[in-house]
Amino acid sequence: MKILAANNKKRMTINHSKNYKMIRLLIFLLAVIISCTNTQPAKQLENKKENDNENPIAIIPAKTGIKLKADEATRKNVAAMVQLINDTSYQNAGKRKELSVFIQNKIDTLVNQCSMKGAEHDALHVWLEQLLLDVKKLKGEHDEYTENYAAVKKDVESFYEIFE
Repeated sequence: MKILAANNKKRMTINHSKNYKMIRLLIFLLAVIISCTNTQPAKQLENKKENDNENPIAIIPAKTGIKLKADEATRKNVAAMVQLINDTSYQNAGKRKELSVFIQNKIDTLVNQCSMKGAEHDALHVWLEQLLLDVKKLKGEHDEYTENYAAVKKDVESFYEIFE
């Protein structure tokens, strides 16, 4: 009986040693696989550095051809902004305040009514950040009204390049 117990103990030690070696080997292989899949070719890194200033959300539809889905309330509010920004009477700097207030109100309504989630929601925030920046410039009493108006118009119209 003692011989049998000693043999079982010896087998358990050998099996434990084999399991331990196997686990170490699997961990090592897993580490190698992970490190290999996380590396980027130098050309990709260079392109990333060159494109750091580009809007990452705006690149998605351009590269994939797939537009993100916007909810009905967002589309409705953006359509109202497009209609207003395309009204040629707002090209006059005298209507600066009226235009900026209307667009800001539509942005506020859009944000309050939005039910988007996930990537679409994140993309909308990126789009809104740029629009809000340009609306703020439009509100200012600067001489560059034409440039600021053109920037807001471009922002509003770019919605349809990103969303459907």
